[in-house]
Amino acid sequence: MSATRTAGHPQRTRQIRAAIVLIVALAFLGGAFYKAYSYIQDDSETPTTLASDCATGTAEQPIAKPSTVIVNVYNATDTVGLAAGVARSMRERGYEVGEIDNDPLEKSIKGVAEIRYGDSGRAAARSVRLAVRDAKLINDKRTDETVDLVIGDGYEKLSPAPTCATRAAG
Repeated sequence: MSATRTAGHPQRTRQIRAAIVLIVALAFLGGAFYKAYSYIQDDSETPTTLASDCATGTAEQPIAKPSTVIVNVYNATDTVGLAAGVARSMRERGYEVGEIDNDPLEKSIKGVAEIRYGDSGRAAARSVRLAVRDAKLINDKRTDETVDLVIGDGYEKLSPAPTCATRAAG
């Protein structure tokens, strides 16, 4: 014997099926909008990479990545602890800090800073100059790649970190 069907049963099944399909479609659209929103938000945030790590310069004037630069930080001012503070900021930007001390040449520097380097440290000196833009570059003919950052009387703070600009393909 077959079961008797009531007149409203097929219509009720179609309503339930339509409700389930609608809920699944709304969940899919909600997920798609959430993914698109999070993608847009990721583009607007500040990059978490070290900004100067993406500065490569040109073939004629390369710029070293901070993680490959050894910088000695020297204080040529009367401000106690200035070299240590600048060294801490340089480490935060990814530079490897060597010595921290008073200027071994005992020069009086009226400007912001001097960056002393040798021929093999030219790219490293350019990298340090990104952090202290008004610093004077001085090639002192040293033979290694180390760079001395000598803080002068005109120093206030490091320059803002450069940002990595990405080009859109097209």
